[in-house]
Amino acid sequence: MAATILIVVIVLGIKFIWDYKLQHRQAMNEMKEKAEVITKQQIATWEFISLNQDNINYDAEGNFEFKHMNCSTVTMGIGVFFSELTNYHLKPTNILYRNVQNAPDDFELNVLQHFKIDPKLREYWAIDTIDGKQVFRYMAPLKIEESCLSCHGEPKGEIDVTGHPKEGYKVGDSGGALSLVMPMDIFLENTRTNLQGNAFFFLLLIVVCVISIYLLVTRLVTSSLSELEKAVSEVGSGNLDVDLTGLHAEGEIKQLALHFQQMIIQLRDLYNNLELKVEDRTFELEKANEILKQHQKELEEANLRLKEVNNYKSEFLAIMSHELRTPLTSVIAFTELLLVEKSFEGINERRHLEEIRANSEILLRMINNILDLAKIEAGKNEIVLETMDMADVIASVEGVIIPLARNKAINLSIKIDSNIPLFKADPEKIRRIVENLAGNAIKFTEKDGKVQIRISYDIVKKEVLIIVKDTGIGIKEEDLKYIFEKFTQSDSSTSRKYGGTGLGLALAKELAELHGGWITVQSKPNVGSTFTVGIPARDI
Repeated sequence: MAATILIVVIVLGIKFIWDYKLQHRQAMNEMKEKAEVITKQQIATWEFISLNQDNINYDAEGNFEFKHMNCSTVTMGIGVFFSELTNYHLKPTNILYRNVQNAPDDFELNVLQHFKIDPKLREYWAIDTIDGKQVFRYMAPLKIEESCLSCHGEPKGEIDVTGHPKEGYKVGDSGGALSLVMPMDIFLENTRTNLQGNAFFFLLLIVVCVISIYLLVTRLVTSSLSELEKAVSEVGSGNLDVDLTGLHAEGEIKQLALHFQQMIIQLRDLYNNLELKVEDRTFELEKANEILKQHQKELEEANLRLKEVNNYKSEFLAIMSHELRTPLTSVIAFTELLLVEKSFEGINERRHLEEIRANSEILLRMINNILDLAKIEAGKNEIVLETMDMADVIASVEGVIIPLARNKAINLSIKIDSNIPLFKADPEKIRRIVENLAGNAIKFTEKDGKVQIRISYDIVKKEVLIIVKDTGIGIKEEDLKYIFEKFTQSDSSTSRKYGGTGLGLALAKELAELHGGWITVQSKPNVGSTFTVGIPARDI
């Protein structure tokens, strides 16, 4: 409704402005037409006086006597009387004026210059302000004709019959203009009266439109919407016996009422069948809950059996590894004792003992890896934080990896940066990380290859970095994401050729993460691999 009223007001406002401009244009045309008639009448008088100068100045005997009834004098005199009778001001004016009363003001001077520049300009009018009042100004150009030359022609400067020097004009030159000033009080008053009448009419029309629209909207929309709102409230409160078929409405509201009635019927049908459907759904839900509980019970039993099996596996691995580690430790000890104290008769006998010791140590490392992984899976493997020096850890590892590198003729280099601080960690588990990574690097690097171990410190992240780089067989790109999984190697041929269980990298990853650290790998087949481990350097 508000939008409709706004549109009506806008339309009427546009009509009001249009009428005002139309009245203003009509009034201007009327004033221009009136001014044009007055000036043409005055120009006709001018020409009549000019053509009858001989009749005025010569008597019947032909004697000349100037009567001072020339064109400009008569026109100026008529203008004076005309102004006194009408409040209109009419005068001839020119840039070169003879009488000071004919001197142009600023407006007239500007128009005279336009007439002089553009000889084809026939008239000029505009609204001006004089003494604080609006006036209509009209000017018409005067052209020099043959009858004007006796007073205004050549030779220039010669004194004419009126006693003034001639201007030296020729036929067709601009001889000034007639200037008419018309007061606009009556025009403005008429315009104001018309505007007030139009404003009152438009205001009355707006009131009538608003009242009509209000009554129409109330009858066709508001009352219908009120009945519809009442019906909606009753339906919302649970009353589905509402009947909207007798609603007095038209158009979209009628269609809305019919659709709402259909919805009420559907709701009534749904409500009537709701209890039966609820019972059916409740039975189905109870049945589904029973099945879900049965499955949950089966899952709990399966998880329990899985946990028991996992515990059995961990206990079995721990027992077996312990039972194997004890005799292996003895074998290694007795082998080392024989190597130190026994006198060998041949080189083969000593080489056989060294191979027994080396293989026993490899087997012992495998068993230790299995034991550690079993502890991690069982949640029993914990780190024991101690103040440690990476130089001591590397020194303990050298005794194991240097013989392995020497046996394969591998160039092994170890570098420890000077800025490595003392920090808190589990020295044994750090040693296992370095030993597994270095052992893997040596195992998968061919004769005359290179293995580099570097220990550095990231001062920004406060991490000790263990970097093991080799020139070994490398790892395929598609295998990199699996390389840290248990019992995983690149392929079966690798296991057959180089041996091992695939536990070393998995254990290194688990031990690094126990410290809150990480491990990454970069590798290319037949180029080599680089493993990097980051261990947080906890303050001591």
